[in-house]
Amino acid sequence: MFEVVYDYPKSWLNEQSLHIAGQFAEEIPIAPAIARRKANGFFAGYITMMVIAGQPKLVLGKTPVWRVSANLSLPNLGVVATLGTVDVSAKTGKLYPLSEEQIQRMQELAHVIATHFTSTST
Repeated sequence: MFEVVYDYPKSWLNEQSLHIAGQFAEEIPIAPAIARRKANGFFAGYITMMVIAGQPKLVLGKTPVWRVSANLSLPNLGVVATLGTVDVSAKTGKLYPLSEEQIQRMQELAHVIATHFTSTST
C-alpha cells in the first residue's frame, strides 16, 4: 500500500471554497520499496543508525517523487518521532540529498529526543 499526494499548483484564497478537479496519468518506474531502501541508506549514512524510513508517499507534481519520512526508532520503544523527509525521484530513483543544515537539524533533533526518552526510562 502507498499514498498518492497531488501537489496543487494554485493558491487557496482565504475564506473561499476551492473546486479541485483532477486527473493524472503518469508512468512510475521506481517502486516504493526501492525509494524506501535508498532513503534508509541515506538516513543510516548521514543522520543516525536509529532512523528508519517510513512508508513512501507518491507526490505528483511537475516531477513525481517518493517522499519518505525519517522516523526515529529507539530500542524497546519503536518509532518515537518523525524528524523530517527526503525525496526520491519516482522516475530515476535518484535521492535528492538534504542540505548540511537540514542534516544537522535532524541529527540534533534525534539527539534531543533520544536523550529525553533514555533519561526518563532510567
